[in-house]
Formats: sequence, structure tokens, C-alpha cells
Amino acid sequence: MKNLIVSGCLVALFSIGAAFTTFAQEKKIAPNTSQFEEWSDDFAGDKLDEKKWEKYTFEGGSGGKLEVKNGEVQIRSGSKTRAGIRSKNSFTGDRFVVEARTAKVGAAYPIPGERTSTLGFGSLTILFDGSGRNRIEWIFTSEGTFEAWAVTDGRSERVDNRKLGTKMKNPVLMVVRKGDEFSFYINDPKAAPQDAQMGLKTTVKNMPKSFHVMLYGYSSSENNWDRVLVTAPKQN
Repeated sequence: MKNLIVSGCLVALFSIGAAFTTFAQEKKIAPNTSQFEEWSDDFAGDKLDEKKWEKYTFEGGSGGKLEVKNGEVQIRSGSKTRAGIRSKNSFTGDRFVVEARTAKVGAAYPIPGERTSTLGFGSLTILFDGSGRNRIEWIFTSEGTFEAWAVTDGRSERVDNRKLGTKMKNPVLMVVRKGDEFSFYINDPKAAPQDAQMGLKTTVKNMPKSFHVMLYGYSSSENNWDRVLVTAPKQN
């Protein structure tokens, strides 16, 4: 039995590799997959690779914890913030795959004196500008559920059906773009790419082609990651 469940039914399976086969067949866009290149980080070492990443926030203050150890980047920011790390690389193209493997998504700290949820969030974010006004987010929560959001010109829209969940431990989150079509996948970290499962597909018009990748957890959520991979068109 597959692990991604929608309203108690299994979703269809789609291959990430097949997505690039499709790209290659679209001659006007990409004659062959050699036009794509990969950018990755597995967070080896004992500090953040400053050639690849920078601390970044687009809501609230900075601060909190950010460590690299045991092959993971471990992030816990402050209350009521959206802070984490952003790729220094800017990628360009309306055909790409971005994936990030979760190592842990833990609960948030309670806010003293307030009745607030301690649900934790780990967000793989496609950031199309420096303000957060245009972005795509694929979120895994500390309860094993998922959220997908599209934010355009500052207007947020949740695009999943609020019924996505998994028993999979530390899933790989993937976002695939083909023009205005965005698909949201998960996969077991030990599985082959063709075993990826699609949670949903949605259309978001007029998103820019240039983007950064961001990892963060809303507020004081603990969100740890151990690999990021971007496959995008080669830049001239």
C-alpha cells in the first residue's frame, strides 16, 4: 500500500523522470535533457555552505537556531516569523524539479500566555521574489499531514484539499513546474524516483521564471533537512 492518502484513496503515481522525458519531447522548450543541470547540497560538514545558502526571512524577525550537524541543516526560528535559509543561486526556467528531503519536522514552542497551536511546519518554498509576495509552498507538518499554498501578489491560496497525509517517515518533498502547471509530490527517501507519488496538481498563472529555493518552518517549528536537489535549465 502506498503512503500518500487522499480522502482514504490512493493517488495516482507519476515519475519525476517521466516529467523530464516530457520536457525533452516538447521540442520548442527542451530538445533533450542535456539542457538541464543539477544543483544540490547534502549539508556535509559542520556549518552552512555560504557559497550556496544565506539566512533569510520575509516575515518577522531573525534569530532562532540554525545549525549544520550530522549531515543535516537544523532550523528553528522565532515566534511568528518566516525565517530559514535561501539559496544564493537564482535559477531560471518554467520547467524544473525541486526536491528536499526532510530529516525531522517537530512541534513548535508554545507562546507564553497565548492559546496557540504547537503544530510544526517544514516548508519547501519556491521563492519568486525577495519579499515572499510570490511563492509556492509544499509543507510537511509535525502531524504527518501536508499543505500546499500558492501566493501571488501577496494573496495566499491553499490549493490542497486538506486531506493529504502520510505515515512515511521523513519524506522527500518535490515540486515540479511545467509552465503554469505545478505538481506536488512526495517520495520515500529510500525509493527510486519513479516511485514518487503525486499529491496534487494545480495551475498558477504568470509566476516569474526566476526563483530561489527556501527552507523554513513557520514560527518556532523545528524543521531539519538533509538534502536539496534542483534540476533546472542550464543558464547561458
